[in-house]
Amino acid sequence: MNNNGYIFSVWLFLWNRFIKNSVIYRVLCGIYSFISKQWQSSLITSLFRKSFFSDNTAASGIFGIILFSPFRLIECIQKKHYAKLNNIKETSIVIRICKYFLHNLLAVNLRFIGVMLAFAAASDLILSFVLGGGWKLDLIALALGVLLSFIDYNATDLLCGSGLIKLIENALDLKLSFNFYYLTKCGGKGRLFCAAGFGIIAGLICAKLSIVYALAFIAGLWFVFMVLYKVEFGVFATVFLAPIIPTMAVVGLSLLCLVSLIIKAVTTKKFEFHTDGVGFMVIFMLIIYLLAAITSFAPVKSIQIWAVYLAFMVFYFVIINTVKTTKQLKGILTVFCLSGLAVCLYGILQYIFGWNVSQAWMDEEMFEDIKMRIYSTLENPNVLGEYILLVMPVCIALMWKKNTVFSKIVFALIAGVMGVALILTFSRGCWLGLMVAAAVFITFAAGKLWGLALPVLPVLPMVLPESIINRFTSIGNMGDSSTSYRVYIWMGTLLMLKDFWLSGIGPGTEAFTQVYPFYSYSSIVAPHSHNLFLQIIVESGILGILAFAVLLILFFKQLVSGHLAFGKGHELSVILVGIAAGVLGFLVQGLFDNCFYNYRVFMIFWAVIALGSSAAVIAKAEAAMTTEVQNNA
Repeated sequence: MNNNGYIFSVWLFLWNRFIKNSVIYRVLCGIYSFISKQWQSSLITSLFRKSFFSDNTAASGIFGIILFSPFRLIECIQKKHYAKLNNIKETSIVIRICKYFLHNLLAVNLRFIGVMLAFAAASDLILSFVLGGGWKLDLIALALGVLLSFIDYNATDLLCGSGLIKLIENALDLKLSFNFYYLTKCGGKGRLFCAAGFGIIAGLICAKLSIVYALAFIAGLWFVFMVLYKVEFGVFATVFLAPIIPTMAVVGLSLLCLVSLIIKAVTTKKFEFHTDGVGFMVIFMLIIYLLAAITSFAPVKSIQIWAVYLAFMVFYFVIINTVKTTKQLKGILTVFCLSGLAVCLYGILQYIFGWNVSQAWMDEEMFEDIKMRIYSTLENPNVLGEYILLVMPVCIALMWKKNTVFSKIVFALIAGVMGVALILTFSRGCWLGLMVAAAVFITFAAGKLWGLALPVLPVLPMVLPESIINRFTSIGNMGDSSTSYRVYIWMGTLLMLKDFWLSGIGPGTEAFTQVYPFYSYSSIVAPHSHNLFLQIIVESGILGILAFAVLLILFFKQLVSGHLAFGKGHELSVILVGIAAGVLGFLVQGLFDNCFYNYRVFMIFWAVIALGSSAAVIAKAEAAMTTEVQNNA
């Protein structure tokens, strides 16, 4: 008998001898049974189980037809001009050149790279003699390029089946595919002319600017071609890079993904856009925000902000029309977690080495023992905490259903890094949000953990650092400058709502700072209301907050229906619970801060909403397929 057998035998002995028939266990079971029955018959449960706004209703109603008309227009173009557009796609010389460039770099074809390097070095060398400059590095690059041009080999093949790839696959519990380039594009003379052309352009850029710009040109061009070629790559890249790169770069990437999806739609036979009730409310909110921006106190700035909202909220449709299988879903959620790991590791290193630390968020009088609050790449500790609230429950959900002990340990460590980073933000609202998220996850995905949580919770105050305990227990203490600051802002915002509850003042800090000073308490200066729900209503009026509320109800209804499709314990059900827990934790933090203030977190929120909707659709489809197979067996 192996170690697992011994442990299981000991557990069975303890269970049958001491636990199963104990008074405490029976009392706990009675409490659980009572709560479960009350929950099953509650109005909240019936609200989320009752079907009153189906996807068909959203798409076929008069408002659905109007709001989804851009998608129907694209489908109409596809039906009428698919053959012509697809022929252009297959025969265009420009597209063929782009494919040569893309697939040879994907394959890491040494001959292609060698020719490109040789022509780049030769171009830079010629201009160096004309304009003056160094030539030794050009000669080395030219020699290396000529050498590589004699080796016609795809270096990517070395990775397939390698020890490194096997380690990554075991760690992530994913099967990586290397069939992502066309062999037909990695042969022949045409690709060599392509390599020479791109090499000459890179050489000219290097001579005029620098080698960094030349490399950026090649890498950027490849990236754009890759997104246009595979919208799935663009979605994965956007989710990974959103918390890392600047906001406008994320906007550009989101729009590039949208263009890629449209190209796919018009050149794919019988392509149909997937739309749903949540998507209906997404477009409805965009229209409300547009009207608020046009009538804003700062219309130019508000319209600019609305354009950012448009790019990020439309990304919802990119995701739900791209992520359609369990493999894709698990892949993008894994990428989401790896991005979170990178962001949180940087934050922890920021704490250890004191990198770029600001004291703007410190109350040194009340919390003199807290010397630093990390914010990583997201500019503010609360914003970092809000991001972690969205990604950490997803990481735990993936860990919960991994098939191997190694992958469970890897994802547990990733979640642990995120937990440490969340603690170091010292964001009390985010800590509360995590507690709510944990309660939701345990209740609906891992109920037995309540047996562990009950004895652990009373012990926590004895083992947690005093700085954390003091910070947490200060919630509601008006002596804390952060608490009093928020309360005064809420009071001033509520006064604003008496005058602007119907139409709002327009999105953005510029509109808010123009109006808020006339209503502020104690001359408090603030860029926003420090409450997500107040901010939505103050920016877009009563229609905006009602639309957001309906959207959330429809979203959670989708998750519930997906969860019920398989029932508690299934992999997709656990993932749905993890996404729901993250969103709920995020909304709890929204009671204390405007979580949409940072546009990148705004984008990530809508990406998570889209992933939840996709997961629900996938769960229901797979459950229906499983039932059909069982009925036919």
